[in-house]
Amino acid sequence: MPPPRPGSRPKSKKPWDKVKRPRITSEFQVTDGRHVGALLENIPNLNANVSPRKLRETMFKVLARKIRAGRFLDLCAGNGTMGIEALSRGAMLGTFVERSARMRTCIQKNLDKCGVKDGHFEIVGMEAVPFLRRVGRRRRFWDIVYCGSPCEADFDQYLRCFGNGYGIRPGGLLVIEHSADKSFPERIGLLKLWRVISKDDLAVSVYDRI
Repeated sequence: MPPPRPGSRPKSKKPWDKVKRPRITSEFQVTDGRHVGALLENIPNLNANVSPRKLRETMFKVLARKIRAGRFLDLCAGNGTMGIEALSRGAMLGTFVERSARMRTCIQKNLDKCGVKDGHFEIVGMEAVPFLRRVGRRRRFWDIVYCGSPCEADFDQYLRCFGNGYGIRPGGLLVIEHSADKSFPERIGLLKLWRVISKDDLAVSVYDRI
C-alpha cells in the first residue's frame, strides 16, 4: 500500500464500522449504527405498527446530522423502533411516549437487548397530546420530534401543539409519518415544511421550527 500523501488524513470511522455488518432481513431489525441488526420485540396489534425499514433508512440518512448527540422524542412510540434507531445512530437521549403499559414493557426489553444505558432514555406513560401540552408549559425541548402513524387519527390536535412549538427546540425538526396520499401545509405556526420523503404508500413530512 503506498504511503499517504503529505497533508492527507485517513477517513474517520464510526466505532460500529469496525465490525462486520449483519444482514438486515426483518422489518423488526435496527437498520444502522451501533445496534445494527438487533432484532426488536413487538406486540402485534392495530396500534403497534413498525415503520418500514426502507422508510427508516432513508429518513435517518437525511436526518443524520441532527441525530448525532441530539435529543429524540418518539411519540406514540409502539415498541420503540424509531427512538432506538436514533440512539443507535448516536442520539444522546431518546424519550419514548406510549400510553400502553404492555408496549412500554416491550420498549424497556428492546432497550435492554440493545444495552442502552440509564440516562440515555426515558419512557413516559401518557397520551401524546397531554404530554406535549405539559412539556409546552414547562418549556422542555427536543432536537427531533417524531410523530408516527398511530397518531394519525388526532393529527389536528398534534398540529396545534406543534404549531405553538411545543416540544421542538428553535432550529429543531418535526417529523410526521403519514400515508403517502395525505399532504400537510407549507406552514404550521412556527413550523416550515422542509421536505417530504416517500416510500411506497407511506411518507414523512419534515418541518423546521423557525
